[in-house]
Amino acid sequence: MATAATRAMKSVLLLLSVLIMFGLSHAVISEEENLEMERQLKIINKPPIKSFKTDYGDILDCIDIYKQHAFDHPLLKDHKIQTRPKHVPKSTMEGESPRLLPDNIKCPPGSVLIRRTTKEDLIMANKMKTLGLNHATNPGVAPDSNDAAVRYTKHNFGARTTMNVWGPKTLTLQASFANLWLSSGPSEKLNVIQAGWAVFPMFFSSNTTRLLTYWTGDGYNTTGCFNYLCPGFVQINRKISLGLVLDQLSVYNGTQRDIQISLIKNANWWLQLGNQFIGYWPQKLFSYMSDHADNAVWGGLVISSPNKPSPAMGSGHFPKDGLQNKSAYFKNTQIWDGTNLTYPSWGQLALSVSRPDCYEAQFAPGVALTTVDLFYGGPGQCHI
Repeated sequence: MATAATRAMKSVLLLLSVLIMFGLSHAVISEEENLEMERQLKIINKPPIKSFKTDYGDILDCIDIYKQHAFDHPLLKDHKIQTRPKHVPKSTMEGESPRLLPDNIKCPPGSVLIRRTTKEDLIMANKMKTLGLNHATNPGVAPDSNDAAVRYTKHNFGARTTMNVWGPKTLTLQASFANLWLSSGPSEKLNVIQAGWAVFPMFFSSNTTRLLTYWTGDGYNTTGCFNYLCPGFVQINRKISLGLVLDQLSVYNGTQRDIQISLIKNANWWLQLGNQFIGYWPQKLFSYMSDHADNAVWGGLVISSPNKPSPAMGSGHFPKDGLQNKSAYFKNTQIWDGTNLTYPSWGQLALSVSRPDCYEAQFAPGVALTTVDLFYGGPGQCHI
């Protein structure tokens, strides 16, 4: 019998398919809608202290940390900012800092780096909201979901994983994700946080691989969004922004490029890239995840319009065609129990592959025999 979380994930994918089918990313907007979006942009994009423009055309703003859009949320009016979690595993602070931008792009103390929201971002978000489609994508076990993932369905306080980064080819009305998801609660009130990378041209108007997050606190009904499109996520980093392009991509049968993503509960839900904390979702945003999560999922997922062959996932190759340097992976995945990061055992994990003719998922021993790595992906080309 399908769980509440599975039913919710199924409905999300069905609704996104409808959105894509009608091609709403290209809808014509009225003058009134245009003025409303201008008003929204003034609320979301706070006055910058300074700004930078990337080689990909993004504008990155340095915003006063106390004036960021997060604090427009009614639950966060009197929120006291945390600059870092009080108790985290020592290992999460080790290693080199990720370098996603040139050294000269760094905000001054007291400000944080935030990618400027564009009108194109709002066009898609507003159309989704109008049709009741203000949803993220979640891997599900239903036949019409399109995932290749692994599930851990036990009480946890977060997880950490290392995923290699690819640039699967997608069309305008398609998307390909590699994410870590945490969730709790019944479908109508589902709490979800996801983070990882995605090629999502519907939202970013380009076929680039980008750092992507999403959250909801009520089953996608009235709360939640991608990255900074709504108040909630508190940015603390001066050099890394959500939505940045990940241009160091893996090469098939060549050099592998990966990122380490951590979602850690320590009072709030913290997002970490490598050894850098980017920010957090305050626990006030969640009812069923105010203390812990009941599910952790990691893997790949795609969405596509029903009249086009589905896009590639991961490297675009099946794991059976070769693992090392050929397949997309999640390695060294650990579960945070509130005190330690521990490796889940093989018996605690379950694979979910919705379309094995298009995508695959396969376990393999990790660096030690007690660790489990996930290899996943495939060429797609299915009608879904």
